[in-house]
Amino acid sequence: MNVALAIFGISLMYLIMSFIFYVNSPDGGKSNPPIEEIPVVLVGFGFGASFVAMFAQLGGGIYTKAADVGADLIGKVENDIPEDDARNPAVVADLVGDNVGDCAGQCADLFESISAEILSAMILGGVLAENADLDFATKSGFILFPLVVHCLDLIVSTIAVFFVKTKPGVRDVEDPLDVMKRGYYISLVLALVGLFFICNRFLYIPSLPYATYYFFGCSAVGVVVSFLFIKIT
Repeated sequence: MNVALAIFGISLMYLIMSFIFYVNSPDGGKSNPPIEEIPVVLVGFGFGASFVAMFAQLGGGIYTKAADVGADLIGKVENDIPEDDARNPAVVADLVGDNVGDCAGQCADLFESISAEILSAMILGGVLAENADLDFATKSGFILFPLVVHCLDLIVSTIAVFFVKTKPGVRDVEDPLDVMKRGYYISLVLALVGLFFICNRFLYIPSLPYATYYFFGCSAVGVVVSFLFIKIT
């Protein structure tokens, strides 16, 4: 939901701004508009997401930290009451804080992080394409690449979720982390395949046909590093 809403919001704003840029071009929409400026205008979308995330984090943080510490100190330390026991009034406030802070606050923070990440990458792609004096089609590919990558995220994650299940016929209890990692590894393989086609389609430069493989190599390094993080930790 978070990623989908971020992609939907930025895509919708991009389409609206593209239409405005096209209509207001000097020659009445006959030439290609300066689309590299659109992500710069959309920075306000990221600021709005940060603004909402700040209030969600602060509101939840006040409840969570104060009530959690109070419940632990008064309940467990002084009165020897188990954690999350109904006899401790601070537990109610702690649960409210968990919902507001850990759920709403964390989701708002994730929405803000993804939005800022997409917009910053779109700005860099536009500046890079403009300074390299690329044509309009290639420039649009560099700008839209971050959005398409996150669309790939949704597809890959949705497919990998179906592999997060225990093996049929196994009598012993399987390690839950192994079950989750199985889906994670499936998503990594699918991501590499998808990234290859996306890089070849959106980051292809006619004058430098082999550059797309270098771009794919960079993204593959990121996928491998994330795999190593899971294996090492």
